[in-house]
Amino acid sequence: MKNTKSTLLKLENINKIYSGAQPVHALRDINLTISKGEFLAIVGPSGSGKSTMMNVLGLLDAPTSGNLYYLGQETSKWSGRQKAEFRNREIGFIFQAHLLLPEFTAVENVLMPSYISRKLNKTREDRAKELLISVGLGDKFKSKPRELSGGQNQRVAIARALMNNPSVVFADEPTGALDRVTGLEIYNLFRSINSQEGMTFIIVTHERDFAQRADRVIEIVDGSIVRDEKQ
Repeated sequence: MKNTKSTLLKLENINKIYSGAQPVHALRDINLTISKGEFLAIVGPSGSGKSTMMNVLGLLDAPTSGNLYYLGQETSKWSGRQKAEFRNREIGFIFQAHLLLPEFTAVENVLMPSYISRKLNKTREDRAKELLISVGLGDKFKSKPRELSGGQNQRVAIARALMNNPSVVFADEPTGALDRVTGLEIYNLFRSINSQEGMTFIIVTHERDFAQRADRVIEIVDGSIVRDEKQ
C-alpha cells in the first residue's frame, strides 16, 4: 500500500479569477494540504467554485495567483507538456459524462492513457482487462459504449482512470447521471480501491449523503473554503 501520511498536494493562497466585463473570483485564497491515501469530498452549491477547484488541482487550469505543489514540486513553471505528462502519469479523471470514445471497445477505451503515453504493449493490454474484470466487466471487453448501460460505461471510465496506477483520482459528479443504486455501487467501488490500493480519491459532488461517507469533507461557498473536517 502507498504511504498514506506523506503530502500529495499543497495549495498556498490560490486564487482563480476569470476576466471579463464582470470578473469572476472563482477561488479565493485557498490554503489546503491533501495527504496520500485520503478519501475526500468537495461539496458546495452550484457556482461555488468546486469544479474550478478540481480543475486547478488536476492541472487542467492554472491559478491566477498562488502556489500549487504536487509531490513536493511547485508546478507554476511547468510547461504545458510537462503538465500533460504529469497528468497522464499521476492523475486519473472520472467525469459525470464518462467521455468514452464511441468507436472504441471497452478495452481500447481503458487503454487510452497508454496510447497517449506511447507505452502500449501486451502487459498493458493485460492490465486493461484485469481492471475491467475488477470493476465487474470481465465479459464486456469488446463492447462499445452504445452497447453498455450508463453504469457500465462509468465503470469503464473508472478502469481507464486507474490504467496508469495514478497517485490521485479526481471524480467530478461521477454519480450525477446514475440512479441511486448504481451510484452507490460506484461509490463502494471507489472505497474498495481506496482501501485496498491506498489510492487518493477527491470527489466533487452535490450529493451530501455520498459526501458524508467520505473521510474528509471540504465545503466551498463563493470560492472560499468554509468547512474542512474529518469524519
